[in-house]
Amino acid sequence: MKNILINLIPIKKGGGQQVATNFVTHVQKINSINCTYLVTKGTEIHKLLENSENVNFVIVDPKPTSRLVFNLFDLKKIIKKHDIDIIYTLFGPSLKGHGVKTVTGCAYSNLFFPEIDFWSAYSKLKQVKLKLIDYYRLKSTLRSDAIVFENAAMQSRAISLFKVPENRTKLILPSISEYLDTPISEELETRLKRINTDHFNILFLTGWHKNKNLQMIPLFLEELKKLGCNTVNCVISVAESHPESQALLSDAKTRQVDNHISFIGSVRPHELPHLYNKIDGVGLLSLLESFSNNIIESWFFKKPLFISDAEWSRAICKDAAIYVNRDNAQDIAKQIDTYIKNKEKQDLYIKNAKKILLDYPSPEEKVNLQIEFLQQLLNE
Repeated sequence: MKNILINLIPIKKGGGQQVATNFVTHVQKINSINCTYLVTKGTEIHKLLENSENVNFVIVDPKPTSRLVFNLFDLKKIIKKHDIDIIYTLFGPSLKGHGVKTVTGCAYSNLFFPEIDFWSAYSKLKQVKLKLIDYYRLKSTLRSDAIVFENAAMQSRAISLFKVPENRTKLILPSISEYLDTPISEELETRLKRINTDHFNILFLTGWHKNKNLQMIPLFLEELKKLGCNTVNCVISVAESHPESQALLSDAKTRQVDNHISFIGSVRPHELPHLYNKIDGVGLLSLLESFSNNIIESWFFKKPLFISDAEWSRAICKDAAIYVNRDNAQDIAKQIDTYIKNKEKQDLYIKNAKKILLDYPSPEEKVNLQIEFLQQLLNE
């Protein structure tokens, strides 16, 4: 029986929590392996492991000094104590192997698109800091014995740009999350009442990150008004009190479209079905993504996906998306308006979304693919 150390330390928030939850839930059904988990203190996945039976896990304090001690001393002891055969980092920087093989799931899309100035929206000083972090992430990823990708474009670029041997890469597509039929909480129900369901609501399920291009929302809403389309609202999953939210609202008021924007705050993974029942489309205007839960959720819940027209997005979505020029408010507005008015286009999208979903594994199937790859490496 093989002993696997599952590194979940980098997964602290966002869509990665759902991915980690799916992994922990289904890997326990595989009897041929023993898993020990590394998890950051206080995260949702930490709480999940605490409430799980017969699970070995080590809590890692996120404070920089504690992480340094962990990397320098504790990790080696954990590997020895649990007789670890291989380390699998689900997402994030790889850990030092200390004599055992390491496998890394890579979602840092910008590392493999060096021609794109990913951090250009930040100050020069901030850019230096972020690029140093990227350098560390790239080096730690490339030193892994194998890399798992969820995007074919990134896998191809790793091979061509960084000469990673193809047999040391693996493409495993994201899984369709499982959603339990849980009742809606009163608190969430109150927040969702801010959504005007008489309008066409486009969901931006994200936090504040310049990559997401949320600042374009007031501009394309203004262009929609010029087209005579006054029934489109944008629903954003961040708090209205956030400074960036206030700046966006200020711009929206200047353009007289602030009444078409709703801030509903963050939504926990198990609450997503209730949110998707209230919306009509999904927006993803990112410069780059490895993948995004927004994509597969839009297909699963049969909502049109308005996404940046780029190499990475077309590699993922193929004909199951409505592509827009993320930097052109007029084009975004035109694509939205055309979709709303074109029943044939709507039917075709739903057909394509249903078809592409067949290519994606269930959470259990994905975990099996991951473990099979780890076992393959161990058997070499």
